[in-house]
Amino acid sequence: MRSLSEVVRRRGGVMSTAEFLAFGASSHALTAAVRSGVLLRPRQGWYVLPSTREDYVRALRVGGRLASVSAAATYGLAVPHEFHLHVHVAHESSRLRTESDRYVRLSDVAGETTVIHRGRVSPPTLATRLRVGLLDCLLQVVTTESEDDAVACVDSALRLGLLDSEGIEWLRKRLPARRQCILDRADGKSDSYPESICRCKLARAGIETRLQVPVLGERWIDLLIGDHLAIEVDGAAKYTQDMTPAQVARRMNADRVRDAFLEAIGFHVIRISYFMVMFDWPATLGMIQAVMERGEHLSRRR
Repeated sequence: MRSLSEVVRRRGGVMSTAEFLAFGASSHALTAAVRSGVLLRPRQGWYVLPSTREDYVRALRVGGRLASVSAAATYGLAVPHEFHLHVHVAHESSRLRTESDRYVRLSDVAGETTVIHRGRVSPPTLATRLRVGLLDCLLQVVTTESEDDAVACVDSALRLGLLDSEGIEWLRKRLPARRQCILDRADGKSDSYPESICRCKLARAGIETRLQVPVLGERWIDLLIGDHLAIEVDGAAKYTQDMTPAQVARRMNADRVRDAFLEAIGFHVIRISYFMVMFDWPATLGMIQAVMERGEHLSRRR
């Protein structure tokens, strides 16, 4: 008989007690596997491998699969820097637990932040036993998240080639009319989450942009306003704590070289950070509008 860990791996990374017993394993063997660390038991009657992603384990502990933005993150899609755990459970599920303790009922904890989804989704396959499928995930995001976050998520799915025209139509048929505009606003050229959010906020202010505009066939401008106002948007992970001073210096130097190149060929460059997009937008928008009022987005400066 194959090892218990190999069986779990072949079954999509998670198995129930009933599945193990049907396979021929005994309850004693399961208990021994948990005690020895071969398997984890995040919820009574369910087992995963010790190497399983923590968010998968937390969702299983609650009583379901990763959903919405939590699932989107596992597909590599653009999501906010921080978000609560989203879990899809069966409509009739009632014995939900907290994501941190399988013995504590979710309903007994005041202020619990776990977001529960109960809508109809495709049945789990071997690839989706721990998270909802990609299209179901996108449908949850577009239906329940803010419009800007939803646009950013769909942008990234298009850019990564995970979503095509058929997928867009699948989503459109299942979305309420008021949310279908999100699909129309999505653009696969957008290169990052803050870039998508920035584009959405500029559009709301009546400012049109072009995405990833090529310059001399060598470089690309993140967002171009008019003919000559280049907006360069840095992601949240542009400079991380684990980077060495030398790495930070090299990255900053690359940004300066890039900006100097664009300025040299006639563009006015504004480089904005993730923080400026997400938490200081009024001031950031005011700065962009001030440059536009001088007409520097329309013609080359002398």
